[in-house]
Amino acid sequence: MTSISQRRVPPLWMLVIVFMAVYGAVAVGLTKLCGLPWHMPIPLPVAIGVGGPVLVIGAILLVLAFRALSVRRALGAELFAARAASTLVTHGLYAHTRNPLYLAATLLLVGWCVALRLTPLAFLTVIFFIHFLLVAKWEEKELLVRFGQEYEDYRKRVPLLVPRFRNRNSGPV
Repeated sequence: MTSISQRRVPPLWMLVIVFMAVYGAVAVGLTKLCGLPWHMPIPLPVAIGVGGPVLVIGAILLVLAFRALSVRRALGAELFAARAASTLVTHGLYAHTRNPLYLAATLLLVGWCVALRLTPLAFLTVIFFIHFLLVAKWEEKELLVRFGQEYEDYRKRVPLLVPRFRNRNSGPV
């Protein structure tokens, strides 16, 4: 069996390009296959009024997540790193959700989908959301191997994707 430090993956940017191309083609294909219109019937003012704020929230979350994690690390620099070579990030947005980058990307996709009113973007958003959940589950296995009980405790405290809103005097709302 290969140790964590010996495993290699293709550069993350290459995987992103491949997934975007394949998922984009699937989204366009599903739109055509289902006979759906290219543009969703949402009035433009509503689309901008709803999509715009969602885009802004997604962009803010993305910046805050990158700040807490570092751009280099967020782009896969420590993928499969040994325990001694990395630390578990539990501050900033990572204190509220274990996957703020996936949450931010999902909100950005939803915002673009609504603002642009493009049916293929709706399919693309759903496809990427499923992808993010699957990758998050895979990453959890890696983090459990790397950080053990420290990650298990973090996982019990912090939700996978959607932050919990808590009242100071009580548990989750």
